[in-house]
Amino acid sequence: MNFTFDELAQAGFTTSSEADEITTAFAGERLSLRGRNFAARLAIGRSLSVREIPPPVSDSGGKVIRGQNLFGGGADLRTWVSLVIEQAELEDSTVEQIQDLVRRHWARGALLLDREWSQCGEDHDRFVLRLGALAGLPQTGQSKDPDVSHDPAPYEPSSRPIRLSLGPVSTDTNTGETVHFPLNAQGMSPHVALLGSLGTGKSRAAIHMLRELHAQSDGCPILVFDMKGDLCRSQELVNGISAKVLAPPSQPIPLDVLYTADNREEMLLDAELRFRESFARIPEGGRLGEVQKASVGDAVRLALKAQKPVKLENVHARMKEIYAANKRKEDTALSTFNDISRLKLFTPELSPDAFFSRSWVLNLSTISKTARRLVAFLVLDAAYAFLKRKGDTGLDAGGNRALRLALFVDEAREVLAYEQESLIGLVRESRSQGGAVFMATQTPGDFSARNENFLDNIGLGLCLKTNANPRELKHLLGEDVDLASLGTGMAVARVGSELKNVTLWSVTH
Repeated sequence: MNFTFDELAQAGFTTSSEADEITTAFAGERLSLRGRNFAARLAIGRSLSVREIPPPVSDSGGKVIRGQNLFGGGADLRTWVSLVIEQAELEDSTVEQIQDLVRRHWARGALLLDREWSQCGEDHDRFVLRLGALAGLPQTGQSKDPDVSHDPAPYEPSSRPIRLSLGPVSTDTNTGETVHFPLNAQGMSPHVALLGSLGTGKSRAAIHMLRELHAQSDGCPILVFDMKGDLCRSQELVNGISAKVLAPPSQPIPLDVLYTADNREEMLLDAELRFRESFARIPEGGRLGEVQKASVGDAVRLALKAQKPVKLENVHARMKEIYAANKRKEDTALSTFNDISRLKLFTPELSPDAFFSRSWVLNLSTISKTARRLVAFLVLDAAYAFLKRKGDTGLDAGGNRALRLALFVDEAREVLAYEQESLIGLVRESRSQGGAVFMATQTPGDFSARNENFLDNIGLGLCLKTNANPRELKHLLGEDVDLASLGTGMAVARVGSELKNVTLWSVTH
């Protein structure tokens, strides 16, 4: 380092005139902090949560704050300066460089806080809760690693506008204006398709949007299907949506996937058909025949009538009894059940109401593709039935629909091609019930199954660099677009019917 901390303590730090005005507002009537230095620290800390270096500040006309007043003395000063240097990955630094970085972070953080203040309706409590969610703090009454042995209080959705930026920068490259996706606006589909070749930043964009969704909705539960095992390691995601990570079979999913509210015939039939149709789609060798499907359905019905809650092992036992009684040899249906039953994928500890009142990241990377499909399909079945049972959510005065549950399927090609009925239902029908589905894959062709094109019901199509088929891209974007030449952090977005070139994040230091 080419400085001493005594020098930094005496150095003057400023920001832009606009950011300075915002800082003064937060220190005063908005949050009633003890001084501008505390509001400035809040802004700098908010900016440091974004991984990219903030852009330069051309105007530094704000009032000067000395380092010792801005950051505090001793360990506090050293901690703040270390965070700034670490975020910029500077091996050597000067007082001037640190002043410049602080100026940038202060300006960007103030603008972010100002935007979030507006999105929270200038409500103090909602704003504080949102900052807590962005910081990964637990929601009121919840622990960061929740006990799953009891039902939590149900999540109560409330109507408010949710306008997601598409990345930390999210600006239109042509106009410089901020690009938002009005996810729950009247007439807008809340579903998102993320597209891009491996390593282009699909997950990064998804994490940003999911964190914003969670914060702006005051904690809407989010369910993440992590097929590769990388999202579960992202503390930015896990903390940002207050999620519990589960990795079956070592950590079974505590969801009663065969839940029925009672033993009425229509309830049993609905659970039977959902399980039967999903199970029929999971074998590697192809779908089951009608006789095999009937056996699976009969096994589910017998298990449901015998006990509550029902475990997959109970259904497996009834399957073996049916095959033995009919002197049938082991076939694809039974052998698949035999394989699946060796794994403890689910434990029916929580009702769907309880399970879907929390955020979860399901790490499915260590189990077979057959088991992954079964887990994904049964959880999607439960989510679809849960939203249908809950019915429509409310609207605010502006027509914004309250969110009840969001789902993110990474590497969605693993499930899209199977035309799973609950996934189709979620994308087609769940908007009025407060559902939102995010799906990420590498090529637009993955969204087009034999009898279903998921792109027909997408509100936001976000496309990063890819060499995908131009004809398939045109179906998503509405016109011919060359995505192969996109740079890092760049995307083409279709927001409703509008096409925009977007800078998602900055790649310059």
